[in-house]
Amino acid sequence: MSVKPKHGVFSNIGFIFRNIWRVDRFLLVAMATMIFAKVCQPIIVIYMPKLIVQYFEEGRTVRELMLLVVYFGIVSLIVGQARSFSDGYFPRKNAYFRSMKLGSEMAMASLSVHYKYLASDKGQLEIRKAKNAVNRPTDGIQDFVIRMIECTSNFIGAFIYIIILSSLNPFIIIGLILCGILSFLAGNSVNKYRMKVMDHKSKADKRLFYVNDSTRDVKYAKDIRMYGMYNWLSGLGEQLLHERNDWEKKISFKAFLSALVDGGIAFLRDGFAYIYLIFQVINGNLSVSEFILYIGSITGFSAWISSFVNNSIVLSADSLSISDFREFMAKVDDNVKKKLSHKKIKTPISIELKDVSFSYGDEVIYENFNLKIEAGKKVALVGVNGAGKTTLVKLILNLIEPTSGQVLLNGVDAKEYDMHQYYSQFSVAFQDALVLAYGIDANVSMASSEKTDQEKVDNVIQMAGLEEKVKTLKHGKFTSAEKYLDSEGVELSGGERQKLILARALYKDAPILILDEPSSALDAIAEAELYEKYHKMTENKTSIYISHRLSSTKFCDEVLLLDGGHIIERGSHIELMALDGKYAEMFTVQSHYYNEEEMEMTS
Repeated sequence: MSVKPKHGVFSNIGFIFRNIWRVDRFLLVAMATMIFAKVCQPIIVIYMPKLIVQYFEEGRTVRELMLLVVYFGIVSLIVGQARSFSDGYFPRKNAYFRSMKLGSEMAMASLSVHYKYLASDKGQLEIRKAKNAVNRPTDGIQDFVIRMIECTSNFIGAFIYIIILSSLNPFIIIGLILCGILSFLAGNSVNKYRMKVMDHKSKADKRLFYVNDSTRDVKYAKDIRMYGMYNWLSGLGEQLLHERNDWEKKISFKAFLSALVDGGIAFLRDGFAYIYLIFQVINGNLSVSEFILYIGSITGFSAWISSFVNNSIVLSADSLSISDFREFMAKVDDNVKKKLSHKKIKTPISIELKDVSFSYGDEVIYENFNLKIEAGKKVALVGVNGAGKTTLVKLILNLIEPTSGQVLLNGVDAKEYDMHQYYSQFSVAFQDALVLAYGIDANVSMASSEKTDQEKVDNVIQMAGLEEKVKTLKHGKFTSAEKYLDSEGVELSGGERQKLILARALYKDAPILILDEPSSALDAIAEAELYEKYHKMTENKTSIYISHRLSSTKFCDEVLLLDGGHIIERGSHIELMALDGKYAEMFTVQSHYYNEEEMEMTS
């Protein structure tokens, strides 16, 4: 089922003009110059032989004939220079307009748009469709500008030819216009079909690009080689390419049928016009020079109309992706630029989930879930895989939205806070956190070295236990944390990356600290040392730890054991061990790591 785009062709033309005016007004001059040259050049071509023959018919002198040629030469030179200017300036500036301006603005919007939209299937599809407007020069915004020029030139040129032909039989003009309308209707059916299948084609593109991106990503290179995934991935890529090409073939076949119809109309249109003009010359109603002019005008009119039909079809197709682009950018306004009141948040901060329900599709994760974490408390979330720990943290962080219920900070609904203000309250160490191919200092501060508090970086690197590693590096904390852009960069081990991510969370120093599996890559001794530091570092902070390994729980005020979207046990480590329930059973399984510490605590 096709969905009518929110923004039509003329609306998108206005959008493009407004943005060109904003970005590079001289680009409009180049566009106008190109239209002028495109229209004038064929007019010169049909008028020059007409006037030369007319001069012979009128018995003009050789001098007058030579002056005529000189005049045409000068005009041709001026028009040619205008065309050379526009051909040299326009493509470069049009590409800059598409990629460096609107493309960059979309990239920035993708970084700023609300995570809950970005992570949704709908959001991913809409972003993929919007990217089609700025990713390639052959379609989308850059091609739309070209088609605007072409269509404008075609229309003006056809109108001029109609004026030239207006002294002929008016039925000739009406017939030519009707043929043009029929050609346009035939071509527009292709665009309607393209709009109808766009979602299917976008989904095929998404799957194909995912496989291609995965095969190119160095992060997956080891697994691909070790597990012999080449045949599977190449076969999958080929299958998805065929799927995508099938949609392209269907669109191309519709375009081919449209071209056949257009060619048949052009054949009948031009044939009848030529026969009519020939009979007019034979009957003495037209001079040879007029015949040359009218023949050239009809040929030119036919070419302009055919070109207008073809370009308007492509213009309409490009308009679909521009409409998608505009809708995505509007989502940024809805999700990011909507300013809410900056409520003052007192610290430490309490967190509450009130009657919260959440599902991934048909899979219910939480239903009428309630939890309150008192201000300044340290809480551990434990449970088996799939218990809902990470989902719970995403709900607290407002990265996903509950189906029903409320998430409250200090009793205020998360929806009432400005998004950036809300995020500023959290220091989070995600398990799969981003590490950039820039200096360790920049990865800690998440800002350029120039804007980084280097003394603070030194302190948190020491607190996170990364200091010894940094001292061994050639450029110290300014060493790139990846080798991708710098051969002198460092490849951090899993434990070192976790310490880097912890240092980042400590540098931000927000009132709420959330650590997702912070010690999974550390050995038991390093893990125990790390949690001793956490205990000191999180004073006066509300803290949440997610862990499969239970050493963190001994340092927490409270432990929440999750199972099936419910809190099945709650209390301190000592209280839950005394309860001798599920938590005690899990801890006992891991007791070979923690037996010695447990004996010390209970002695």
